[in-house]
Amino acid sequence: MLRVVIVDDEAPARSELRYLLEQYEDVEIIGEAASGEEALDVIASQKPNVAFLDIHLHDIEGIEIAEKLAKSEVSPYIVYATAYDSYALQAFETEAMDYLLKPFNEERLDKTLERLRKRISQAPIDRMDTSASLEQTLRQVIETMQPVAKSFMTFSRIPVEKATSVAFIQVDDIIYAAAEGRNARIYTKTENYVTSFSLQELEKKLPEEKFYRIHRTYIVNLCRIIEFIPWFKGTVQVRVDDAEETLLPVSRTLVKDLKLRLGF
Repeated sequence: MLRVVIVDDEAPARSELRYLLEQYEDVEIIGEAASGEEALDVIASQKPNVAFLDIHLHDIEGIEIAEKLAKSEVSPYIVYATAYDSYALQAFETEAMDYLLKPFNEERLDKTLERLRKRISQAPIDRMDTSASLEQTLRQVIETMQPVAKSFMTFSRIPVEKATSVAFIQVDDIIYAAAEGRNARIYTKTENYVTSFSLQELEKKLPEEKFYRIHRTYIVNLCRIIEFIPWFKGTVQVRVDDAEETLLPVSRTLVKDLKLRLGF
């Protein structure tokens, strides 16, 4: 049985992960925590064998929590959950079992839980074997998070379809992109164009320091967001500076990370 504690200071993110984990018969969620201090208390009292930790918490970083747990009598297997892939190497220095990117993918979560089942069911093994296993896991996770790095590069211009030709749009002119069937539609200040790329493919071609996928169907140019609007039940919308000042939804699990990207 996987006895799990979920640590995230965003209630919607905890709710989503709880819902996904509750679909597994061998997963028992024995506690939640909305801060680092609360996490340390809950883990000490409930003694889970697995902790899902958000990287960014308002009081203590997830990696610091893992370091504290490693020195304590209660040391569950750690799975980090974050919208950033840039912390993977640092995370695995704390001997994390896995590193999940938000929004959570059910197939990816399946693999994480299978890895946890195998580790928990194994007899105790020596430190050298553990280090080798963690090194292998790190390699697999990084390959999973960045599978397109070898075949895609970012572009300064994006080809788009016109009636009888192909035009090229400057990346900085893109305000947002939306999924439209199997393709992505790009929106500029006054026009919009269909591309031959899926939204996922387009995401890999756009510079990640400027563009952020705020929802499964939308990518936005962070520099073109003019308003951040709390909505109902923890949801958020952003207003962009196209001609209509369009409102775009933000996935609840990405609200905190979007705030960080926007600098507040």
